[in-house]
Amino acid sequence: MSHNPRPTTGVGHSFALPVVPHAEPGSHLASCPEAGPRGVEQPTVSDAGLASHMELSPALTAAQIDPTGTYALRDLSGRVIGVNSSGAGTWDWAFVGQYKSYPQDVMPLSFSADPTSGKANLTAQNGSLSWPLHANGPSTNWEWTFWASSGYGAGYPVLPLTATPGQTLPNGGQAYKLSYVNGSTTMHLTADSGSWNWLYVSASNSSTQFTFHKFFVIKSKVQQLFEATWPGADFIYSAFNTPDTYYQALSNAQAGSVYQESGLRAYHWRAEVFDCDDFSYVYKAQASRHAYAANAEYGYAVGVIFARTSTGGHAVNVFIDPQGKVKILEPQNGSIVDGKDWKDGAGEAYQPFFVLM
Repeated sequence: MSHNPRPTTGVGHSFALPVVPHAEPGSHLASCPEAGPRGVEQPTVSDAGLASHMELSPALTAAQIDPTGTYALRDLSGRVIGVNSSGAGTWDWAFVGQYKSYPQDVMPLSFSADPTSGKANLTAQNGSLSWPLHANGPSTNWEWTFWASSGYGAGYPVLPLTATPGQTLPNGGQAYKLSYVNGSTTMHLTADSGSWNWLYVSASNSSTQFTFHKFFVIKSKVQQLFEATWPGADFIYSAFNTPDTYYQALSNAQAGSVYQESGLRAYHWRAEVFDCDDFSYVYKAQASRHAYAANAEYGYAVGVIFARTSTGGHAVNVFIDPQGKVKILEPQNGSIVDGKDWKDGAGEAYQPFFVLM
């Protein structure tokens, strides 16, 4: 699609966000002309497969929310905040829609600080993508919101949001209103009704209430995720037979945090004493310790995986992210790659044969 650029300031910047007349949100937002309608509310076959392997946790209570955690935010109509087009461009619109309809667009969200005690930026994460939520202009009436990298351009403020308690659900889950102070005007993060709609900030419309949810991997579906990542690999499936119902998915950032806490960066490979499998065991143990300290409902979706190429075998760590993607973490240096891209130093793809979750 093509966009008309809004004038910006700053050397070297040429951005392409829309200029759209500020009609009333209720009559204008549902068919945002610059972004186009969201198409058929069904994921592609591959995305539908990923969605069937994941579930969102029940709404978290206030005591269960860790400000440094990674979550999905869902409104009281069941719509989850997403990134339009899965963040395929240099920026994209924020919207709310049903999780099973748009699993590829529902990325883990994190706050830069505790939003219940002050202002905090809300950021969407997906691999190397880290996009805070912006307002599409400085208006104190209302503005659309979009995701982009920090410092995207003058006139497009990153939204410092504050969370205040709203409705408490029957299961004890806590809903929150997210507000943005624009000068002396308080604006609320909200979306109009419908099975999906665009997310915006408004000074006049009431705030949409959001609950916090963790991403769970269905344990019985893990085998299918591994088979899809490495077609033809001959796994020892008894390794998946743990009593857990779910695993908690980890984002790249969370997996990296576990690595930093493990202390492995200070260790060096030593034949027969501390080689690749030992690195992997230490990382797996640290993931369990991290889950324990965080009072996680389920263990993290982290394991030790063994594989071979024509030149020999290797052991590393494997984890599953909130979008159902299998990732490899090399515990000897902390690097992360998609499982399907895991190769040895000569560029030969590894073929896994054993995994312990």
